[in-house]
Amino acid sequence: MVGLYVGSFNPFHKGHYNIIQKAEAIFEDVLIARGRDVAKPAPTWSIPDILKDRVMTYDGLVTDYIISLEKKGLPITLVRGLRNASDLELEQRFYSFIKQIKPDIKMVTLFCDVEYLHYSSSEIKKLPEYLQKEYLL
Repeated sequence: MVGLYVGSFNPFHKGHYNIIQKAEAIFEDVLIARGRDVAKPAPTWSIPDILKDRVMTYDGLVTDYIISLEKKGLPITLVRGLRNASDLELEQRFYSFIKQIKPDIKMVTLFCDVEYLHYSSSEIKKLPEYLQKEYLL
């Protein structure tokens, strides 16, 4: 089985990496898919070099992207990361929505470790550059 961890990853931070490490303990392979959120500006942060060979990009619906991978013979399970109850509520809505589009989708949610609960790409972008380095991979 292949875990597919999707997000905008703008920036990619240690909390994201924590979810990848947890997914690697479950799946034979973990792919990282950087999607373009049309509601947000284009990503301005690059993916860390140690992950670049595992990162794919896609436009459009994640369900369409998953279907394209499955047509290539990859058994995909969508991986989602959670920090708190607010994330859980958002993910429950996302799951309900995505299930209507692709009823057979497989999805797992993983909680990050406690030290990453406060990590947020949006908040990291607001920090001065010298502080951002503490959060980035």
